[in-house]
Amino acid sequence: MTYFRTSLSVGRILSSLVLAALFLAGCSDSTPSGPELPTGELTAVVVNSVEVTLTVFPVADPSDRRTVPLGPEGSPVGASVRGELAAVPMGIVPAVAIVDLAAGEVIRTVALSEGSGATGSHFVNDSIVLVANPGLNTVSPVNVLRGTVGAAIETGRYPQGFAESGGRIFVVNSELENFAPAGPGTLTVLDSGTLEALGSVELSGENSGGVTVASDGRLFVMNSGRFGEASGTVSVVDPASMSEVGFHTGFGEFPGMVVLASNTRLLFSSWSFGVAEWNPSTGSFVRPPDAAAAPGGIPSAAGVAVDPEGGIWSLKPVCDQPSAVFELSAELEVLSEVSVGLCPTGMVFTTF
Repeated sequence: MTYFRTSLSVGRILSSLVLAALFLAGCSDSTPSGPELPTGELTAVVVNSVEVTLTVFPVADPSDRRTVPLGPEGSPVGASVRGELAAVPMGIVPAVAIVDLAAGEVIRTVALSEGSGATGSHFVNDSIVLVANPGLNTVSPVNVLRGTVGAAIETGRYPQGFAESGGRIFVVNSELENFAPAGPGTLTVLDSGTLEALGSVELSGENSGGVTVASDGRLFVMNSGRFGEASGTVSVVDPASMSEVGFHTGFGEFPGMVVLASNTRLLFSSWSFGVAEWNPSTGSFVRPPDAAAAPGGIPSAAGVAVDPEGGIWSLKPVCDQPSAVFELSAELEVLSEVSVGLCPTGMVFTTF
């Protein structure tokens, strides 16, 4: 069994797009496996990157789960959800898969511009999802009902994440060149209704990616830093003034996902140290990276998530065989383990 301590390999990102056509032709023929899922219940959606599938299960009964194939090719690392629909950007393949979670199948795969890549996504409304195109430094509005793509919107370099607050959508730009930071991260700010560009925010940290929104609307942006330098940082952004109002260091070696369990509990994860915790109110660590929780006894985590009911989850960092997600207690101890596919890299929640 192999535990990976780095993000998805650059080699995978640089892999040939020759099989993209096969992917686009094959996704609509994917066959879901597992029982029909109940409606009206909180449902977890896990992205299995190496397996190129979703694992979908009701949180109340994880044994009642199914696997949804996304296609033979791609490197998805995350998804966004709205009701029964999920949008899954396909990484090295310039496309986004639209999944009907209730039916357990891909209903359409929408091609993006050649060379775009596809990373983060964000539902603007019931019909439009924004998809980040890191290869072109743009985001594309995709109509998930019609399968059409609108005019690209320019952003900073290497966009890969989104957050919405105060009537504005913030696109997180890592500002990478050749997969290395070329400067501090930035945010491109769009009007939530019109998608008009309103300005940008310059951050103090490098390699910005993960982002979460507090109850007061502030954004907490995780800056992963540089490999091998343990230079992870967090930027705090005020959506009203569109400015960085706080900057904090000490977040360790290449942290990725960041979530708020409450206004005083910011959890973050890394392939290098597991799940750590910082208190935004006091600006101090409850569990610093060098004393992070190690779910399942593994001092590494592929991600961390918090569901709408306050449940805490972490992703088991296994990429050479079927993996799992851990349900954690408030003390970050494992309560249960749910089997998923190879290399889980993202986890989101919805009700339909």
